[in-house]
Amino acid sequence: MAKYIILTFSVFLLVFLLLIGCSDRGTNDLEPNTTVGGINPKHHVFNELFSQIRSHGGLIEMALYIPDTTFGIPNYPFLVLLAPQEGDEYYYFNHGLKQIADELIATKQIEPMVIVCIPSNVVFGGYFFAGDHPGAGNWDDLLGISLVDNFLMDQYGSILTDDSSKMGISGFGQGAYGAFRTCLLHPEVFTSISAVDGPLDFDGATGNGGLIPLMDSVFVEQSGLTDDATFLDQFDSLLCYPLSRMFIGGSYAFSPHDLGSGGTIADEVTLIDHIVIGSGDENLDFHLPFSFTQRPYTTIWDMWVNNNLENLMTGTELQGKDIWIGTSPEARYGFHDMTMSWVAKLQENGYTPEVYEYIGYNGYPATGSQYVYNLLKEILIFHSDSFNK
Repeated sequence: MAKYIILTFSVFLLVFLLLIGCSDRGTNDLEPNTTVGGINPKHHVFNELFSQIRSHGGLIEMALYIPDTTFGIPNYPFLVLLAPQEGDEYYYFNHGLKQIADELIATKQIEPMVIVCIPSNVVFGGYFFAGDHPGAGNWDDLLGISLVDNFLMDQYGSILTDDSSKMGISGFGQGAYGAFRTCLLHPEVFTSISAVDGPLDFDGATGNGGLIPLMDSVFVEQSGLTDDATFLDQFDSLLCYPLSRMFIGGSYAFSPHDLGSGGTIADEVTLIDHIVIGSGDENLDFHLPFSFTQRPYTTIWDMWVNNNLENLMTGTELQGKDIWIGTSPEARYGFHDMTMSWVAKLQENGYTPEVYEYIGYNGYPATGSQYVYNLLKEILIFHSDSFNK
């Protein structure tokens, strides 16, 4: 008799499990390997990056923070966080993002939100999250509707809001530029923007600042360059050359050799064609924005300036958006001056960004990533306040 009871119970249990497993197949629930309430690694193929250098067929690795949920189906707002140069998908988590978000949610300083961390491409220090050239990838399209609709809503739509007033974007360094560029090109997607010191004004307030003084520092990194020939033949992309890598990545985004329908630049004064990637296809050549004179080379530099934020802002793209900008006079690479120049430009156009200035202390200057932890708190509170307006 006992064995029949066990058999009956086993059949009931099997049917129950099958019903659970087969229910709600039409919903957009989290994937089976997704951990709710913590750090969620995610791999996704974006067509926009299919031809990007070493992209492995458009694959991009991301990491998401998803709050712990116990009851009901949430309708979370979300924040996209773009990493600085060389930063991977765990950059912000390595600076305490999960602990900060957990604490702020628990103490009700912010509302629960999903945070999507996108890495800066590791090849050549990143591409400013910009461009539509195969070498750099089509970030201009990816960070708009493609990211939100084709990835986030498609795979996490059951827990995310579809209200654009509860969608924000943020970034440090190159990610700061990428956040503003995205909002200028796709004003319909994100409603709140935050950014911390980055290349936000390529030529500075005077037209001779911004990235231009960094060109001298590039030649300090590339100490073996002695003439035009060695400049074009020996310019290197070593990991220990961060400024050189920044200009190489930016060149793939802003001044590639193959301009597609625009034709190919004939001028070879700043053409780098010896860095072999994969098959060494000619389309992967690029033009640096400066020559061996260590000054901007007008033909190419103008292509960079065309991508300056102030030149991308042609109308009222940022109208109605909440803007927060963090900056320190101790920031490396002159990013503070570039950031404040961009702040001034925003103010000239009638915007009123909230500016958060900070400095280091006790022998710990704010030159790099030392204060990311503190800044993340401010950023999450800012976006939460914006989401709740």
